[in-house]
Amino acid sequence: MSMKRYVGEFHHYGLPTKDMDATIEFYKKLGAEIVFEATVQEACKPCRVVHLRVSNLYVEAYERDEIAGKAGALDHIAVSTDDIEGAFAEAKALGLTFAKEEIGVSDYWPGTAKWFHLVGPSGELVEFAQ
Repeated sequence: MSMKRYVGEFHHYGLPTKDMDATIEFYKKLGAEIVFEATVQEACKPCRVVHLRVSNLYVEAYERDEIAGKAGALDHIAVSTDDIEGAFAEAKALGLTFAKEEIGVSDYWPGTAKWFHLVGPSGELVEFAQ
């Protein structure tokens, strides 16, 4: 058994920030455009979320008072999948560790997104997103 058939391409990485305006300015200097911006209740109660894209780099930035203790630390990396339920079932069958043992739904994302997080051996999060 393997999750390989459920792993699509790189989707995005999650970047917690204490200064959204500085984050936006930095990525705009790299050529990024804001794909969308919202204030959400879902993960950070409430917080500003901005999705930026430059070329095939997609950043999900969100404001948080508490971020990882090391500057520049990422919260998660995400991969796309065409079958979120199949990927979830396979991860469960493989005995992988979930951050939450459920498929989440983000209704702030354009078109609604389904996702779940796996926890790696060093505490890293890998998100599967559809």
